[in-house]
Amino acid sequence: MEKRAGIHAFEKFKYINTINSLAGGDVTKWHLILALPYERILTKLLLNKTEAEYQKRYLELSSSQ
Repeated sequence: MEKRAGIHAFEKFKYINTINSLAGGDVTKWHLILALPYERILTKLLLNKTEAEYQKRYLELSSSQ
């Protein structure tokens, strides 16, 4: 569904997609994200991924009951 919606259009922005997401879409916070240590960014991205996977599984289990 994402492909049909055109998610590929975001590929041209490369890492800016990640910075923008971590900044909550606030361009005035991009510099704050860029100043963070790499390890902190990686940890946050892994946390976001884990939360998304959990939410997906939870929704699947909830809808199957």
